[in-house]
Amino acid sequence: MKLKIGEIAKRSGVRPSTIRYYVGEGLLPKPEKANEKMAFYDEACIDRLRAIQELKGKRYFPLYLIKNILRRMDEGLSLLEAETVENAVFGLNDYTGHGLFDRQAFLEATGLTEKALKQAEKMGILIPFTAGAEKTLYNEDDVRVGRDGIRQLSALGTKLDELLFWVDLGKKIVKKEMALRRKIVAGKSTRENILITAELTRIGEFYREYILRRLFQKQVEQNIQKSLKKLKNGRTSQAAQKIKGGINV
Repeated sequence: MKLKIGEIAKRSGVRPSTIRYYVGEGLLPKPEKANEKMAFYDEACIDRLRAIQELKGKRYFPLYLIKNILRRMDEGLSLLEAETVENAVFGLNDYTGHGLFDRQAFLEATGLTEKALKQAEKMGILIPFTAGAEKTLYNEDDVRVGRDGIRQLSALGTKLDELLFWVDLGKKIVKKEMALRRKIVAGKSTRENILITAELTRIGEFYREYILRRLFQKQVEQNIQKSLKKLKNGRTSQAAQKIKGGINV
């Protein structure tokens, strides 16, 4: 059924100006124009508007993420399934209304200067949670990186460019993971592709942490054993010299 914007607004509880804005942002399909002053919207826009208001008003999602979720729904997923996929990839549970920081709040929470923040973002050492057309927002992970990572390491005399190896290696890992994902989902339906991608994201997060933790543990253990061996050899050498000195006396 085709409806005028006034009826859509009345049944959805969304103002006509907001509806037009959502159309312009690509969240709603363009209406069919009867003439220059009259346009008709599909009745399905009402449910779509309710979903947008739910995600924006109660979950505090930015429009670009809402657009992603709506696209998933257009591909056949339910709202819950679409949210699940986006959460697996982008961590939407961080959007709780109080878990996001604007730029000024982020600087206050981390103790970073504006200059240090700009430099870190430019180098890719700190990547804001959302930095689209809307204002830049940071989540708790960003705050931890800024406060407990960048600021603390700087206090220890570390330069920001000395941290770039994490970014370089991270890009290589992501590139390899994307190649693996494409191989796994080849020939799958769109729905299967989306759900498999969500599962692979969860596996990747665990496996990255697991491998790095294990490699770090093994390296530390090797370093300890090497130091102990060096210390033992040093003591043996000292003891031998003492014995030799005693004999010479």
